[in-house]
Amino acid sequence: MLSNIFSNVDAATNLRKTLPALVYSATPRNDGLLIRTSAKSLRSLALFIRHNTHFQARTLVDIAVVDRLRPAARFSINYLFFSAVTNQRLLVQIFAQETSTIPSLSVPYANGQRYFAAAG
Repeated sequence: MLSNIFSNVDAATNLRKTLPALVYSATPRNDGLLIRTSAKSLRSLALFIRHNTHFQARTLVDIAVVDRLRPAARFSINYLFFSAVTNQRLLVQIFAQETSTIPSLSVPYANGQRYFAAAG
């Protein structure tokens, strides 16, 4: 378990250095990483963590929205990705307003199935 924590620290550091324009913060956790990004960068980041050999997060497990009841950044949208290869969970978090447009991840994570609206 301890080696997994250190590898998450390294992964967080490398992610911040590799993608400074896409990643606001990357915080190691016991079971993976918490990555904060913008709605505009969500799709690019999702494609990166899917195809990068270090992450290989090929499964989008869950999407959850939290109403924070604050005027600024009212909603927190949380995407939980999983890598069966590395046994790592990546929680990607974005913040949005009521009128924000959030890109769809149906194309990169559909796996032949169409659960979400087609990406535009």
